[in-house]
Amino acid sequence: MTVRNPLTHTLIAFAIAAPGLASASSLYHAAGGEVGMTTHPDHMQSSMSRGEVLQSVEVAREDGTLAILSRGGVLPVKATVATKTREQVKQEFLNMSAAEKKVLLDLNGGAR
Repeated sequence: MTVRNPLTHTLIAFAIAAPGLASASSLYHAAGGEVGMTTHPDHMQSSMSRGEVLQSVEVAREDGTLAILSRGGVLPVKATVATKTREQVKQEFLNMSAAEKKVLLDLNGGAR
């Protein structure tokens, strides 16, 4: 089959180049071989301004999270307050139907 129409050539060229154009502004690019991808931080486009980034770094420095993260630590999770008392949970379990209790016990490793 011979392609003679210039518009067809243009469309074929665009179809071949489209995946590469779509990934040009992303952090990761496909790479051949075992690696699978390469990282290009300079291609990443941020929605934050430099001032906003500096401000968030300063906040992290003040509250201690920057020191934890820079040492490879995990940020502590803030404790949550229980919404129900132990007695309320027990009463809720006692008010369940037999089928609901069986499902709950099966999800939690079965009856012991």
